[in-house]
Formats: sequence, structure tokens, C-alpha cells
Amino acid sequence: MNRAEKNRIYTFWLYLFFGSFLLGVIVMNMGNETLLSEDGIFSMSSINRLKYIEIDSGRFLRYVLKHRIGEGLALVLLSTTSFGAVSVYICILWQGLLAGMTITAAIIRFGIRGFLLLLGGMFPHQLLLIPAEIMLLGWCYERCGKERLPESYMSSYTGSRKQRFLRQGIMLMWISIVILIGCILESYVNPILISDVVKIF
Repeated sequence: MNRAEKNRIYTFWLYLFFGSFLLGVIVMNMGNETLLSEDGIFSMSSINRLKYIEIDSGRFLRYVLKHRIGEGLALVLLSTTSFGAVSVYICILWQGLLAGMTITAAIIRFGIRGFLLLLGGMFPHQLLLIPAEIMLLGWCYERCGKERLPESYMSSYTGSRKQRFLRQGIMLMWISIVILIGCILESYVNPILISDVVKIF
């Protein structure tokens, strides 16, 4: 994709994300009595557990890697099928919906303290994981587009099949490294921040 195409697609994704984000806000506000019960999201019992829990960073890293790499691998595999583009859109919609619901729940439950809890839960790993996910979605979407184009056109547009696979492989490797570093930060650094943030509750 050229720069103009990328800008157009990323702008559409941004609208899609914010549309689902607003839907998440609406859902959480309409269902707050059920979703924000004592057994629901951001309950005081779960916050209290965070104050005293001791995290085994090694085991947590294995869990996080399994979760993150599993999602990424599913997207990569789907990008080789006719459902590739649809899976990208569904992923964006789902992430927007979750973000809207989570942020709204934290603010309704705890106000500014809930917002601080969210910030503590996101840093520093999301500084890497969010860009990596956007790059992965772009990689998958571009691969879907290339798979639908005639081979004769693709040869003149992006070089030989070997060159295309090499570029795709290098980009995917780079994304994987960023995700790996983000997972390490999530497992070893973020729990320290969370343990400090929950002290305000």
C-alpha cells in the first residue's frame, strides 16, 4: 500500500475504533447495575486482592506470551483466508468496545482513582503493544489485499514472490520482537506500578 492508501485505511480504522468505543461507554452506562456489582468489573474485593497478591513474574510472562502470541497468530492465519479483512475489522471493533467499557467502569466505580488505576495498568507495556498491534493489523490487512490481486500485477507492483515474502517476514519478525519486549515489561515492570497504584484505594 502507498502512503495515501494507508492514511485512508488508518483513518477509517480510527473512526471504527471510536464508534465501538462509544458503544462500550453506552453499554456500560446502561448496564452498570449488573456489570458493576460486587462480583463485576473493578470490585473492591478484586482491588484488595491486588494489594496483597505476589506475582510470579516468570509464570506471568508465560501466560502473557501465550495470550498475546495466540491472538497474533490467529490474526496471521486468518489473513491467509478470505476472512482476513473481516477479522481485522472485528478485532478493531472488539478492542474499541472493551476500551470503552473498561474506562467507563473504572471512572464510574472510582472516579479519578479509577483513571489512575487504568493508567497504572497500561504502562509501560502498552506503549509498545498498542503500536505493535496496529502494525500487525496493517500487516494482516495488506497481506489480505495482496492475496486478492493477480500475480502478474503483484510482480510488477512489489517485486518477485521471494522478495515479497522476505519483506513480510522481516516486518512480522520486527512486530514479534516488539510484542515480546512489551510482554516482558508487562510481566516484570507493570506489577510493580500496579502495587503502588492500588495503595490509594
